[in-house]
Amino acid sequence: MLIEVFGPGCAKCETLLKHTKHAVEQLGGDHTVIKISDYPAMAARGVLSTPALAVDGQLKFQGKVASSAEILELLKA
Repeated sequence: MLIEVFGPGCAKCETLLKHTKHAVEQLGGDHTVIKISDYPAMAARGVLSTPALAVDGQLKFQGKVASSAEILELLKA
């Protein structure tokens, strides 16, 4: 599973990255978490508001810092 966190590096984006990594640790398994900070790459993926999170290429949310628990539930679904 590929999990992408989009954001320029602001505090909210870094918090989302931290929460995402924590959720992945709890879930276990083979998951890759990457951070994308490049504005053209974000725009090409349809990200209009940061932070944003995508799972396997599908945007799951934008403009919100989800908790580790919310991300864990999203990944289990």
